[in-house]
Amino acid sequence: MEPEIKVTKIKNRWHARMVIDGNFIDEMACELRRDIGWICREMLRWHQKLGGVSKFADAARSRQITPPKGKIWWLKDLKHKKKGENKIE
Repeated sequence: MEPEIKVTKIKNRWHARMVIDGNFIDEMACELRRDIGWICREMLRWHQKLGGVSKFADAARSRQITPPKGKIWWLKDLKHKKKGENKIE
């Protein structure tokens, strides 16, 4: 099954969630709309690096060349923010 990525704006961040066959796999967020493609490719790249098999992820991995322009948040950063543990900005 190929991964699906859904993008949503929540408050002042763009959130991208990767789902495979209805199961949540990963999430990242960015402050700039122009970095949405970067975070989507990064999630797909890590999916493939960790053993996921997908033509979609394989193609994304080869296209990830430039760094993001703004701030990004990884899943671990978003979890801390939700729990209110470490204040990450």
